[in-house]
Amino acid sequence: MGKIETVKFISKNGYEVTIRTAELNDAESVFEIDKSVADEGIYMLREPGESQYKSENIIKDIEEHSGKSGSLFIVSEMNNKVTGYLEFTNGRLLRTAHAGMFQMFIHKEYRDSGTGKMLLDSLIKWAEKNPLIEKLTLNVFSTNKRAIHLYTKTGFKTEGRCPKDMKLKDGTYIDSVLMYMFVKQFPAI
Repeated sequence: MGKIETVKFISKNGYEVTIRTAELNDAESVFEIDKSVADEGIYMLREPGESQYKSENIIKDIEEHSGKSGSLFIVSEMNNKVTGYLEFTNGRLLRTAHAGMFQMFIHKEYRDSGTGKMLLDSLIKWAEKNPLIEKLTLNVFSTNKRAIHLYTKTGFKTEGRCPKDMKLKDGTYIDSVLMYMFVKQFPAI
């Protein structure tokens, strides 16, 4: 069930972008995106150079996502180059299987092209059709105004805030903003 129908669209800068289910041969590209975003030092939990993550781990992640009904791993591709990805995993227990959290990363060169919105729309469309998934959640740095704007524009609501959730090397703190979206209608109480 961790698959989507491939979607093509024209980006804001006029390029054709494909959104599709991740394949094992995408692992190296996903690894490079992770590394480049981590090296920016402003959007990931880990500091630049802190991760021991390898493309072999990403291969395992892609395999695990494709075999689980509540998981999804999708990529954006432009000119045969993976430019971003979105990874969603639902809860592993019966009481939490209806909800899951995603993370999304876009290579710096391809931000503001509409790619993030298309990845997000593909997740939502998949979740709406998935009989298991009812709620999408995410954590975002309070300083990531671009991402918060995208999530809000797409229909996500703020669920809460974790004050001083991250402490940077320079001693400053960043809050985490918790956001959610229900993808199924619930009966009125």
